[in-house]
Amino acid sequence: MESKAKTRYLAILVLVIISGGILMPNLGQVSFWDSDEARYAECARNAIEHGHWIVPYYNGHPRIVKPPLMVWLVALSSLAFNGGKVNEFTSRLPSVAAGVGTVVITFLMALTILASETLAFLAAFILATTFLFYKQARFAITDMVLLFFITLALYAFHQFVTQGRKGYRWVMYLSLALATMDKGPAVGLVLPGLIFLVYLWAQGEMGKIRSLLYPPALLLYLAIVLPWPLLLGKKYLVVFLWKNNVERFAENPRWKTPFWFYLVDFPPHFTPWIAFLPLVGTAIKKSREQLGELTLPLVWFAVTFVVFSLSDTKRPSYILPLYPAASIITAWAIGKGLEMKEELSAAWRLSLGLFVVVMISYSLGLVFMFIRHVPLYTPTATAALGLVLIMAAFIAFTAKLKNFQEGLLLAGASALALSLGYTAFYQPTFDRYYRSPKPYCLDIKTRVGDLPLYHYGSIRSYDIFYIGKGRISSLPTKRRPQGPFFVMTKEKKLDSLLKRYPDLSVVKKYPFRDKTIVLLKNPGEASSPNLKINKEKGWRKSSL
Repeated sequence: MESKAKTRYLAILVLVIISGGILMPNLGQVSFWDSDEARYAECARNAIEHGHWIVPYYNGHPRIVKPPLMVWLVALSSLAFNGGKVNEFTSRLPSVAAGVGTVVITFLMALTILASETLAFLAAFILATTFLFYKQARFAITDMVLLFFITLALYAFHQFVTQGRKGYRWVMYLSLALATMDKGPAVGLVLPGLIFLVYLWAQGEMGKIRSLLYPPALLLYLAIVLPWPLLLGKKYLVVFLWKNNVERFAENPRWKTPFWFYLVDFPPHFTPWIAFLPLVGTAIKKSREQLGELTLPLVWFAVTFVVFSLSDTKRPSYILPLYPAASIITAWAIGKGLEMKEELSAAWRLSLGLFVVVMISYSLGLVFMFIRHVPLYTPTATAALGLVLIMAAFIAFTAKLKNFQEGLLLAGASALALSLGYTAFYQPTFDRYYRSPKPYCLDIKTRVGDLPLYHYGSIRSYDIFYIGKGRISSLPTKRRPQGPFFVMTKEKKLDSLLKRYPDLSVVKKYPFRDKTIVLLKNPGEASSPNLKINKEKGWRKSSL
């Protein structure tokens, strides 16, 4: 028993090192890509600097479309590791910690379900080296924290239902409460609750619902979840619960997606392990009478996939909660493949062959993105190096297809190299040459100084965070700002802006991604009480 415990702890330590090694490189060197990242960072900065802890503030207004847990985590991370200064590293650290924690919980869950430390380790490793997982775990948004608490809640539920460990009910309700405080009751409570119910029904154990509804632990859930909406009152019910949960699920005209969206979207985001789908399908078909151990992962995957497919609003990250289940199912199928070599040899060969195709396609995609967007001084050398690595992997794979264990090890090594290449090389390089808004934002910050800055058309969240003025308002249309001021807009809006405000002059243009940001200034000489607005001709002097 002691040696088994040591082996288990060693496996967890190795998984922490692997997942942390994938997620941590250049964490603070890559600027905010996802617009929600900068929103949470800005809300956290407002909490620290202005005391907006209960009601998050963004761009001068309350932001209650999401509960405040992620804001609190980013703020606490910044206080603990950077003296209260919010930056990319401190903002993303909670997501990285949640990602590493999810890998560990997946290992423990797979260990209980598959009863094999090797397969449990493989399941956690698959999760850690899956594209969407390590991509989202490096974003300062709610998805990875939500995934951690949902996975922990399902693990606690499984421990209670299958092992009779009553103490895990407290862990389950605590996890559900924190998941709710991260993204709301729709995915923090209702989604895991549906998985619980379908699993108990599938197992013929609906009678356990009564013992699952443990009043003291349920009170713990309510004590954590209720204070925030009670403080907000009707606004919470209307803005958050109704508009951002019910309406977005049932009907979202601004974000129409077909019901089959995830059928197309899931495979590339489960790269490279989606290549083992033929093995998974064949193993399930050959072992239909022995699927009892796999009931929870199958239910977990199916319920999550169906629920979000029915939703009118879909994003790739929304089905992230099913990724641990997909990893456990894939590890189980690989275990069956090694156990039933003769029966599953054709599926093994096909899966390993597809793995080669997936790796080549993914690598070529990265090379293509570099050649298209990154003006490196040696783009040809970059592409050539990538192709050499691809061909080396292809030759190695084709030489090992007959030896499934060696093929699996090579697949794992390739997946690890790909994930490390993405986080340590691709992201920071691509950010530096194409995606980073920081250079133009910091230049605007220096030029504007203490003068007012307005936007015309729209403003991005990373502009607000990096420029650091706290609030960038839309340029007023009814009352002209007094004194000198700056305006930022997109080049396509420039003609329209200058027709309305002909006294503005262009200060600088900033090429950014596939558009151009323009900074303009009003010198302030014409700003006087002798100005009236003319809706057709713009601003002019009045005749007094």
